[in-house]
Order: sequence, then structure tokens, then C-alpha cells
Amino acid sequence: MYNIRKGKILHLDGDKRYSKKAYDYYKSLNLNAVVRNIPEYQQPNLVYGMLKIYNPDILVITRT
Repeated sequence: MYNIRKGKILHLDGDKRYSKKAYDYYKSLNLNAVVRNIPEYQQPNLVYGMLKIYNPDILVITRT
């Protein structure tokens, strides 16, 4: 038997449809994920603050 540890995922995406799709996928896998739809040009200014707020184990940033 495996000892599986799940961490918190913070996923930032500039595409609203893809953000929803990613959120639904994480939920289907029963993962602890926060998905935020943030325009790409704003992401560099907001990522540090979001890391401080959510304290994720994994950061995912996707681009269009």
C-alpha cells in the first residue's frame, strides 16, 4: 500500500474556460486546489501575494 500525501495547488490561468476546466479536473481527482483566473499581464504583479495568501505546495501557471 502506498502512503500518498496531497498538497495544496495554486493554479493561475489567463483563460476563463481553461480555469473552469482545470478546476473541474482537480475536483474530480479530489485534490486540494485553488484556481484563479487572472489575465496574463497581471500575473507577475500578483503571484507573490497569492503565494503568501494561499501558501501552496505546488504552483501552476498556464498561458494561452
